[in-house]
Amino acid sequence: MEKDQKLTRELIKFSNNSGIDIIGFANPKEFERFKNENRPETYLKDVQTVIVIGIYLYDIILDSWSQDQTTGKSFHFLDSILENRAHRIKNFLLNKKYNSIIIPYNPGIYLKDSAALAGLGHIGKNNLFISDKFGSQVRLRAIVTEAPLVTGKPIENNQYCKGCNICISSCPAKALTPEGYNKQACLSYNLSNLLKLSDYTSIWCNICIESCPQSKKSQTSVLKGYFD
Repeated sequence: MEKDQKLTRELIKFSNNSGIDIIGFANPKEFERFKNENRPETYLKDVQTVIVIGIYLYDIILDSWSQDQTTGKSFHFLDSILENRAHRIKNFLLNKKYNSIIIPYNPGIYLKDSAALAGLGHIGKNNLFISDKFGSQVRLRAIVTEAPLVTGKPIENNQYCKGCNICISSCPAKALTPEGYNKQACLSYNLSNLLKLSDYTSIWCNICIESCPQSKKSQTSVLKGYFD
């Protein structure tokens, strides 16, 4: 199917006006490297494009989690905003007669990889997506759509982290090494060192984000250094 350049431009403009800081488009065929449950067609049979949106994490308070221990209900502040923006895009495309699905987080598709495949940036040594404008201070969400949008060129190489190991040496959990990321070490440290804002709300460690030189090029969080 021929790519719709006019619709792509309209969607980019709409997203900018909707408070979305970054948006990119990936070719679903690029996801054939992943398991079936992490491929776009699992969620939308006739998918033509994977849309990746992001909002700048300009204040660490946006990265807070709130959970009611009695009911088990929980939500992430910025994720809630992202879901609202994703619905706006879904409705925009529906008005253009294209079906879309907002991808759930679990099992979902790999958001960091999706952003890289959309040409928005790469995955750094901190195991996070790194954008040119905001570094790792960005939260992502994905939408799959039948709309034939113009897709970006995948970024396979890590262009920002060459010769830099600041995040590795800064990680208090020792979860980052030259060999990769230790998810369990990161999780254990975070659960033992939550910054409690209230009985229900807490913030996880953000040192891997804040120590990144690329993140420091963007506006810093007002609570930066809280974990120092």
